[in-house]
Amino acid sequence: MVIVPYIVTLVVALLFFMLCGILIFGWPKRKSLVSPEKVRPVRREHKQKTVKKSVPDETVKLPPRKAYHDETTQIISLKQVAEAQDNEKTRVFGHSEFSAGMSKQAPKREKSFDFAEEEPVILKNPATIEELEQHFVRHFLNAYGAVSSTVEQDAKTVTKYVIQEMHMNAEEAADTLLHIMVQEALQNAQRAYVMMPNDMVLHMVAEAFCDVAHGRRSETRTILAYDALKAMPRMEENQFHALSLLLLFHYSRNTDNVNLETFRAYTKKYVSPFINELPDEYSGYQQLEYIHCLSLDNREMPFGRVLHDSYPLLFAYRGFMKSEVMKVREKWKPGTLVHSLYNSYYKLAVVDDSLLSDFYSDIGISSSEDRMYLTNLVHSRPVEYDRKELSHILNEISPDLGKMQEIWDTSLLRRATLTLMGMYMAKICIRSTIGEDFDLSHWM
Repeated sequence: MVIVPYIVTLVVALLFFMLCGILIFGWPKRKSLVSPEKVRPVRREHKQKTVKKSVPDETVKLPPRKAYHDETTQIISLKQVAEAQDNEKTRVFGHSEFSAGMSKQAPKREKSFDFAEEEPVILKNPATIEELEQHFVRHFLNAYGAVSSTVEQDAKTVTKYVIQEMHMNAEEAADTLLHIMVQEALQNAQRAYVMMPNDMVLHMVAEAFCDVAHGRRSETRTILAYDALKAMPRMEENQFHALSLLLLFHYSRNTDNVNLETFRAYTKKYVSPFINELPDEYSGYQQLEYIHCLSLDNREMPFGRVLHDSYPLLFAYRGFMKSEVMKVREKWKPGTLVHSLYNSYYKLAVVDDSLLSDFYSDIGISSSEDRMYLTNLVHSRPVEYDRKELSHILNEISPDLGKMQEIWDTSLLRRATLTLMGMYMAKICIRSTIGEDFDLSHWM
């Protein structure tokens, strides 16, 4: 009995060491007596109940499961690598092989409509003007997906008119119309008139087209006309009016505007036709600047200042009393002395100092002393610019002139300056509207 305590102590020590081993090394895995490859799941056989069906049973075979790339290791043979490299090489196709492949893949061509232009017309023999007109109209209409009968009629009208305005015989006209630059100008003329079908635009595009047809490519006038036709389809009619007014007041001066009556007639002929419709938004003038018709300056020029600069002896000086001019001559020819716009003064029938010398020669004043006296007398009473006073005078001349001042001072006309192309467009617009021509040779 003495040995029992020792045995118990030994058993406890062994259990302690076994527990420590399990905590440190973990529980030992159970070894399988059968290899994993030979393990097969055991299916329990259930007794199937017989069920009567109208359709016989069919055994569905599932396709074998494909292994993913990460589950299997692929071994590519050297033969496959060589074949892949051969496929990457540049291959030269024969004509027969290429044609056979194209014939299989090429879709059938649908039958075109009667009015479609399938291919360009290549003239081998001299064509008549009528034939060329038909070609140009058809080419213009075929440039768009679908057009109305109105567009077709407008295209015929403008094409026939601009060709007639060339004033060439049939042979010369046909030869000119075959030039590529002339045909491009004609297409732009057609496009501009179709978008704005009115008489003014018709005459404008005809004049510009004739300048291209008759001119040489190296001439400034020809280039301006060509660029103007290209820009016209993007413009509106009121923008042409704005350019015309800028040309009238900034770059031209009518020497007949010496008194109220002559300036009233000038307003009726030159200003009234263009004043009714003008761009009143910034975008309209910004577009004109974008297409290089004008430039918008930071400096503003009110309408009254423009008149002071263009007609200084009419607006910038009050004039003189009749008794003062009688010291030189008692009797004056009719029309040489006119009433001033200011009160009861008189003035000489000239608009600025550059015309005084010729004026003195025309009325027979040759003495240098008399000429000096009259010149000083003309400048003796200068007028400071006052918008309200000038507005009253302009409304007395013509209500349209007073309206012109209001429109000018409240729009971007007060900041606008014409470019060379803008001057050309204004010129042909004025000529198309009132029949008056302006000479731009000084700027060209």
